[in-house]
Amino acid sequence: MAGKTVRRSLLVWWAGGLFLGLVQIFAIGLKKPLGVSTQFVVLDTIAIKQVASEYVESHPVISKSKYQKLGYGFWLDVGIVAGAFLAAVLSGRFKIRFSSCWWEAKYGNAIGRRMLAGFFGGFLILLGSRIGHGCTSGQFMSGWAQLSLSAIPFTVALFGFGMLTAYLVYRGSKPEIEK
Repeated sequence: MAGKTVRRSLLVWWAGGLFLGLVQIFAIGLKKPLGVSTQFVVLDTIAIKQVASEYVESHPVISKSKYQKLGYGFWLDVGIVAGAFLAAVLSGRFKIRFSSCWWEAKYGNAIGRRMLAGFFGGFLILLGSRIGHGCTSGQFMSGWAQLSLSAIPFTVALFGFGMLTAYLVYRGSKPEIEK
């Protein structure tokens, strides 16, 4: 589709992977493996406690103290968002947009449909993370960093279903690649 281009990455894939691996080793050495989904539960628990404290105190999971206070994981999440924003601005790649070139090449500039699809997809990912008592970053990245055997089938399934989903959602879209 004319006018829709994909930017080349600033880092080659292996350099990004090496950097991520070093960050994981550093995180495990300092505190514990990286993971981000638990902080959604922490924020929900703090909000619920303001209006229904008796519910929080009687709940089998969120009554635990680790779900009732902001810890390093919350600041990790804030740092991920702030760091991504800073990197986008400093690299000159920051641009406010509501969809990707892949979405626009396939579905056009339907912002409402894209926002609904993004919300639904994010909801499913977070729901699966909480049902599985972890998240993709915790199981995939931290699992490999700790040489966990369960990370192997999880990673195969993660990438396999990710590719299947991308194929089903974006089949036929062909944005140009920037040189």
